[in-house]
Amino acid sequence: MPAPSRERFSVRLVVLIAASMLATAITASSVDAQRLGVARAFDLERRGSYADAVIAYGKVLADNPDDVTALLGMERSLTPLGRIPEILPLVRNALVQDSTTGAIYAIGVRTWAQLDQPDSLEALVVRWAAQHPDEETPYREWGRALLRGQRRDAAWEAYLRGRSALGDPSALAAEMALLATSENDHVAAAREWALAAHRLPGYRASALNSLGQTPEDEREAVLRQLHQDTLIVARRLEAELRAHWGDPVAGYALFVTTLPDDPVQAIQTIRQFLEQLRSQRSPAVRRVQGMAYESIADRSTGPQASRMRLESARAYAEGGDQESARRMLARLAGDPRAPADLVAGATATLIDVLVAEGSVEDAERRLEEFEAGLSGEERLALRRTVAWGWVHQGDLDRAGRLVASDSQGAGPYAGTREEAVARTTLLALLQPIEADTLQALGEGLMILHRGDTLTAMAQLAGVAESLPDAGGGAELYLLIGKTALANGDASQGEEWLRKAAAGGTPATAPAAELELGRLLLRLGRRQEAVDTLEHMILSYGGSALVPQARRLLDQARGGVPSI
Repeated sequence: MPAPSRERFSVRLVVLIAASMLATAITASSVDAQRLGVARAFDLERRGSYADAVIAYGKVLADNPDDVTALLGMERSLTPLGRIPEILPLVRNALVQDSTTGAIYAIGVRTWAQLDQPDSLEALVVRWAAQHPDEETPYREWGRALLRGQRRDAAWEAYLRGRSALGDPSALAAEMALLATSENDHVAAAREWALAAHRLPGYRASALNSLGQTPEDEREAVLRQLHQDTLIVARRLEAELRAHWGDPVAGYALFVTTLPDDPVQAIQTIRQFLEQLRSQRSPAVRRVQGMAYESIADRSTGPQASRMRLESARAYAEGGDQESARRMLARLAGDPRAPADLVAGATATLIDVLVAEGSVEDAERRLEEFEAGLSGEERLALRRTVAWGWVHQGDLDRAGRLVASDSQGAGPYAGTREEAVARTTLLALLQPIEADTLQALGEGLMILHRGDTLTAMAQLAGVAESLPDAGGGAELYLLIGKTALANGDASQGEEWLRKAAAGGTPATAPAAELELGRLLLRLGRRQEAVDTLEHMILSYGGSALVPQARRLLDQARGGVPSI
């Protein structure tokens, strides 16, 4: 038989290529028409024309029964019309065409659950699971569909069924934990959250957030459940919850036993624990933070280790563990590779530690030794720290010398507004007092410095009564009045401001009457404010506060709006 000619072969090739191109063009045209049909149906659905959308989606599904986008649109459109049963034959047709796509099964699961047909629902899940025997999704969708109908017991059984079928005791743990929480079964939730976090560490945050809401009377049971669990993640959850629930020391003691050997992983894990303590500031918490930062420092090198030792020292000091703070500072000071800014920070922390433990003279000596290497603001801040230490010990003369040199070196506007106010307030209190030591005043000022305003006001009031107005009494009355106003006690504030003004002390009375005028105006007692401000302007015309008083007087008279 003769071989086909080259020309005949070429003709056949051209025909085949043309046929292929035609088939591709037809397919592309079909796909474009399908996409256009879905887009039109979606537009109708978006405009709320659900009945028309159902017709449009139906046309797409008539040609392509397994179009998942159209099936989902059909489900959404039938639901508001109350016609959801109509989707069942469409799901069956889709599964004939495609028996593997999970989204098609999921539509059927939701529909049969909504129609309360448990046998059909279970049969569909079994069929779906047979197609994907290693996946949780069929059982997860089964449980979710049952939960939408408030069938909690059935949902729990569905999850257990999946766990058994998959042969994995941690399967669907997160879903079961959430379900247990919604049923207020916090012990079961703890068990399941531990399994979920063991399987997928990303669930740790969800577990802590969920278990952290456990009622107080059930917390011990939750902690026991986690403690008896053999999973490391369960012990770690127990430790973090103990810290979150007010026992950071015991929590951290347990936590460190769970740290991984790898330094990088251990540091990351410690930082997660520290995050649980971020919003707490009690002495116990600060001591634990000191331990945690020390652990990070021991697993770090270079500047990172130095920074963590400084943070550790600060935390120990604020937590009252001065010995550990000193230990950290000594390690930092002995490291020749430590950055200069950290050495300055260590100096500041050391001085804080010394002042806190009452070694004020040692603190002042350290300040003189190191202040040449400090910036101006750092030096001034530490001078005030040492001055407060002398105040606490009642040595007002030494405190006054430090604050006075602080103010001369700083100028009236150095530092933040709060720093300037703190500096001038302390100086104004100390300068008029003739006594070199006054223990009661020192104690009162330190109490105020720590934030216990009510106790401080009572202490300072006793001191003020024992001093002449020009010898610090009036200035203390003014401080007490301002403190009362800051606490929202207008009545007490007014009483003490009037006492501060009554003595006529030139350095104090103008400020007291100006504050009193502001208070009266704020209380709506306009005429009293006018009288007070007029008296202040006429009586203390040379005061630097007169321009402020004139403007406030104009506001009291209604001439200038308050700003």
